[in-house]
Amino acid sequence: DLVDRIFHQLSDEGVARIIDDTYRKMQISEAADLAIMGQSGLDICNVKVEMEAEDSLNLGGKIFCPCGTSLPSESKIQCVDPRCLVQQHISCVIIPEKPMEEIRLLPPLFFCETCRIKRADPFWITVAHLVSPMKLVASNIPTDGTNPLQKAEAAFHLTKAHSDLLQNTEYDVQAWCILLNDKVSFRMQWPLHAELQVNGLLVRTVNRPGTQLLGSNGRDDGALITLYIGEGVNQISLSGCDIRNFCFGVRLVKRQTVAQVLSLVPKETAGEVFEDALTRVRRCFGGVATGNEDGDSDLEIIADSIIVNLRCP
Repeated sequence: DLVDRIFHQLSDEGVARIIDDTYRKMQISEAADLAIMGQSGLDICNVKVEMEAEDSLNLGGKIFCPCGTSLPSESKIQCVDPRCLVQQHISCVIIPEKPMEEIRLLPPLFFCETCRIKRADPFWITVAHLVSPMKLVASNIPTDGTNPLQKAEAAFHLTKAHSDLLQNTEYDVQAWCILLNDKVSFRMQWPLHAELQVNGLLVRTVNRPGTQLLGSNGRDDGALITLYIGEGVNQISLSGCDIRNFCFGVRLVKRQTVAQVLSLVPKETAGEVFEDALTRVRRCFGGVATGNEDGDSDLEIIADSIIVNLRCP
């Protein structure tokens, strides 16, 4: 609150940015010092773990951007989730498909990264965010056309309460990554040649070749890092050779069973009537159809056999 009030009093944007950067560095430094001294008062945000899924940061109307700054000077966009409503800088989270292209239209429904990751995998419920979403940053752009090296690193504190939860096999700590301008909003995706390190140890993120864009079913999974961390301060870093823009974070999660996930699937009475769905598929395959023939002109059906993962929303 004090930092926000200082911003309103300052007319010099450069000075405000320096104060904001210094404030964030002080927070990281203080967290490390307190953990080393063994003080228990570090758990400022002592999250009460509930059985129901609720991972909103409760920052409605606040600027909470993966760039790490809370300066209100730039144009902003707001998350549409009514339990979230955080604001972010448009230039940070709305990435045009071509690097030099201008942003012309904003998406009608915009979800922030925490709300996207909450919906990306129904087998995990977010309990707490240990590392808030942060963008991978390239130190320099190669002039020979190769992909730049991007990196993000952070220190996070695992409280005793969270450590006790991890004694239960239902809970885990998951590192996750998403593509900021992904056309499929609710899925995880790691950069090319991703390298994740936790406390100096290399953690495998994908089971696909480093040059392959996505895993099976056109999506990646999160990396479970529970075995690599301990109570207190932990270090984590992610790097990759990719030209695209990624966002990275760490969360404490609770596992859902197959039965619990299946219970989320709406019943037929709450969705499309089976006969209507069958007619729609027949129309796409060129069969006899009734009703509006142009209703599905934008749908494309590929006649092939594929295993569909239940993680696909």
